[in-house]
Amino acid sequence: MQAIEHGDAVVVTLDPENCAALWKTLEPWLGNGKRRVILDFSNVTFINSVNIAQIVALRHRSGPLGAELRVAGLRENIKAVFRILRLDKLFSLDLTLATALA
Repeated sequence: MQAIEHGDAVVVTLDPENCAALWKTLEPWLGNGKRRVILDFSNVTFINSVNIAQIVALRHRSGPLGAELRVAGLRENIKAVFRILRLDKLFSLDLTLATALA
């Protein structure tokens, strides 16, 4: 998993094999004042319940810090999972990385 700074945002390129490290990857960035986090799903072809739980937990942990969490680059099969779990109520599902950064 890779985190890269883009102005006032941090973009995390997700690795579905290592989603358990999501909070540990982002905690230092949030602690240093970054308030926009974009999770880039462009390399993700499959998502399981553990990955979903980590993303929801990240949203709950980052919210009190004043951080905005966005998802970008979702493939249609991942969007379908998000819709089934009603995560489309928490996230906009049609963002590209460029629109998420705007």
